[in-house]
Amino acid sequence: MKKTFRSVAVFCLKLLVTLVPGYFVYKKIVSAPGWDTGDVFSLFTSSSVVPLVVALLCLTVSNFTGCFQWKLLLEKQNVKMGYFHLVKLYFVGLFFNNFMPGNIGGDVKKVYDICIQGDQKTVGGGLTATFFDRLFGLFFLNVLALAVGVLFFIRDSSQRLFLLPSLWLFLAFCVLFAALFSKRLGKGFRFISQRIFPASVQIRIVHFQDRFQNFRDFRLWLNIIILSGITQGLRVSVHFFCGIAIGLNIGVSWYFFYIPMIAVVSALPISIGGFGPRELLAQSLFERIGVPSLQSVLVQLLAYLVSLVVSLSGAFFFLTEKKRISRQMPVS
Repeated sequence: MKKTFRSVAVFCLKLLVTLVPGYFVYKKIVSAPGWDTGDVFSLFTSSSVVPLVVALLCLTVSNFTGCFQWKLLLEKQNVKMGYFHLVKLYFVGLFFNNFMPGNIGGDVKKVYDICIQGDQKTVGGGLTATFFDRLFGLFFLNVLALAVGVLFFIRDSSQRLFLLPSLWLFLAFCVLFAALFSKRLGKGFRFISQRIFPASVQIRIVHFQDRFQNFRDFRLWLNIIILSGITQGLRVSVHFFCGIAIGLNIGVSWYFFYIPMIAVVSALPISIGGFGPRELLAQSLFERIGVPSLQSVLVQLLAYLVSLVVSLSGAFFFLTEKKRISRQMPVS
């Protein structure tokens, strides 16, 4: 009963966090001078198709490179699976990410699939690799925003302030990685956690830290840095081509500066599917460079639609795998 109440309360809170920002986004769009519902359709022309197809291709390729990075991390945890089999699990995870609240349902699904298709040894390894894969993706996005900000916008007084969140987040990631990978700092973290968490939780924390030591490999880090650069660069480019599709004419550097900040916020499990806070932040940021509210929100919605279309192949893999398992089950 308590668990059900807690689940309902969490869902209601997420719904509130989704609807309240969404309401302000809507009010800002409709309060624009001369607003008309036809404005949405007027943004799309026959020339919109090609940029959207390019956006689809960019996201599809990024998923294949992202899956290869996931495979490398899994192998370091002694989870051995074929690449094309992992591609299926990866796309199933993308499908669940789009239809589960909080944007983390797909990660849970991927870990679950690895566990049931492997053995007991893959449980912790699959969780650790998947967690680090998501964590490093967010870290690299933040690095992109920080690097682009320093290169292009540090002299712009109106944009310089936005370097601070990226800088603080970068430092927070560095501290977290140090705690996870440094044996000395790890001991200090264990000493503190012993006084906070019960023994059953502390044992899991120790095992979790120990598994992270498998990632202390220079060649692995070089590979995932290159793969993350390609993967995250392509995913930011999806928004750029969605902007072109509705006639938005701004430099690609703005996307590489703003979209990582938006992605980090939307990845937080505080709303339903990232909706609400994502659109409100995008509206607020792009407004500073003269992008109308409607266009800034449409770019986010189009990018989500592209993600939805690409992830539909995950639904196909999920249903075919489910049918295959049901056929293998003995009939009583």
